[in-house]
Amino acid sequence: MIQTFARRALQPQFRSLARFGQSSEEGDVSFLEQVYQYFDKAAALTNIPVDMLNYYKKTDCVIKFHLPLVRDDGTVECIPAFRAQHKTHKLPTKGGTRLSEHIHTEEVEALSLLMTFKNAVLELPYGGAKGGLKMNPKKYSKREIESLMRRFTIELAKRNFIGAAIDVPGPDLGTGEREMSWMKDEYTKFAGHLDINAQGCVTGKAISQGGISGRTESTGLGVFYGCREILEDYEFCTQAGIPAGLRGKSIIIQGYGAVGYYAAKYMCAYGAKLVGVAEWDGSIYEENGIDPDELQAFKEQRKGVKGFPKASEYHEDESVIYKECDIFIPAAFEQTVNRANAPKFNCKVIAEAANGPTTLAAEEILIKKGVKFLPDILLNAGGVTVSYFEWLQNLDHIRPGRMTRRWEETSKYKLLEAIQISTGLRVDVTKNQQAAKLLEGPSAKDLVFTGLEESMAVAVQKTKETASKLNISLRMAAYYNALMAIHQHVDTAGLR
Repeated sequence: MIQTFARRALQPQFRSLARFGQSSEEGDVSFLEQVYQYFDKAAALTNIPVDMLNYYKKTDCVIKFHLPLVRDDGTVECIPAFRAQHKTHKLPTKGGTRLSEHIHTEEVEALSLLMTFKNAVLELPYGGAKGGLKMNPKKYSKREIESLMRRFTIELAKRNFIGAAIDVPGPDLGTGEREMSWMKDEYTKFAGHLDINAQGCVTGKAISQGGISGRTESTGLGVFYGCREILEDYEFCTQAGIPAGLRGKSIIIQGYGAVGYYAAKYMCAYGAKLVGVAEWDGSIYEENGIDPDELQAFKEQRKGVKGFPKASEYHEDESVIYKECDIFIPAAFEQTVNRANAPKFNCKVIAEAANGPTTLAAEEILIKKGVKFLPDILLNAGGVTVSYFEWLQNLDHIRPGRMTRRWEETSKYKLLEAIQISTGLRVDVTKNQQAAKLLEGPSAKDLVFTGLEESMAVAVQKTKETASKLNISLRMAAYYNALMAIHQHVDTAGLR
C-alpha cells in the first residue's frame, strides 16, 4: 500500500526536491539542522509531495516556561522548562524528560522529531515529543529536584501537555525512575479523580508506582538485540570488513550510564569483548577485555572510570574512542561524532545508542573510510518500546502475565505428564532444578524482554529489506520507512 501511494505521487513534485539531501560540505551545523539534513536526504528518496514533507518536518507545538524554585538557602531561582510535541497525528505523544544545562528550544524540537521517527520505525502508536529543564542536577539537592519535577508536572497539566491520552513523558538524561515517580504522583493528585488511567501519564516509574520490570535495562538491551540481528547479515559484515556475527567483536563505548552499561553487559554475555570505555573523567582501555559488571560497580563507587585497576591504559581525555575496534558505541550526547573528529576513528561499525550522535558531515567522511552505521532511530528504540509495554500495563491495570503465567506452567506440566505416560520415561523435577526452571511460566520481565526482542527483530528486518530494495544505507532506510508510515497514516486519516 505504501509503494502504491508513492507511485501515485506526482513526478514533478519529486523533481522539486532539489533542496532535500543537499551536501554538508560546509561542515557541521546545529543539532536541529543536523536532524533536518537527515530528514531532507531521506525525503529526496520518496515521492511524497513537498508541501506534506514540510508539514512532517515542522514541530506541531513547543512551549517554554519558567519554574520558580526556592533553594535550600532561601534564595529564589527561575529554571527554564521546555516541552515539544513534534507530531500529534497519533496520540498520545511520547518522549523523554531531561535535566541538562544545555537544553534549549531547538534541542527539544530536534529530539521530538527523532522520537516521531523512532515510534514510526517500531510501529508504536505515538507521535514524538521531548522536554526537560535547563539545569545541572548535580548542583541541586534531592528536595530541590523533587520540587522542580512536581512543579513541572503541574505546569504541564495546566497546559494540557501531560496525560495517558495526551503526552507521556519518560526518563532521559539526568532523570530516572525517581523523577518519573514524582511526576506520576503529582499528576495523580492533580487529575487522578478525573482520570482512571492517570498512572499512565509517565513511563519509567518505579515498579511500586506502576512501572514495569525491565525498563531500566531496555535501551541497552535493545542496542544488543539490534546489533545481534544486523551483524548476522553476511553481506553487511562483508561490506564492513568483519566476520559475520556479534561474537568475538571488540567494542568501545562512549558514555557508561545505564544505556552503555547494559549494552556492554548483554553484548559481552553473548560473546563480544569490551575493550574501551570513555566517561566524563577520562577513558580506559584493556585489550584482553573489561568485565562490564566490575566496571559498573567501580563506577558507582568512584563516580567515574579513573583508577579502574583492571585497565592497562588510562587517558585523561576520551582518546580511547579512536583506538582500533570492531564496534564503536556512542552512548552519551548528540553530535559526539562530528566533522572535527571523524577522521580519527578506527572502527568498522558505529552503533548509535545515543540520540543523534553523528553529524551528516562526519557520516560522509566515515562512509568513505568504509565505516557502517546502525542508526539511532532504530537501534536505541528499546527504551520507548518497553515504555509502550508499561503504558499498556497502566491502561490495562494488570501486570503482564498475571492471568496466564500459572496456566502456562500448568500446561507444561500436563504436557510433560502426557510424554511420560506415552513413553514410560520418568522425570522427577523436584530433584532437577534445571528441569523445574524450564517448566516455569514466564515472569513479567520474561514477557517484556521477549516482546522487545520481537519488536527489534521485526524493525531491523523491515529496515534491511528497504535498504536492500532501494540500495541505500540502514539510516536512510529507517528514515524512509518512518516517513512513508507517517504519510500513509495522515493520507488515510485525512488532514484538515
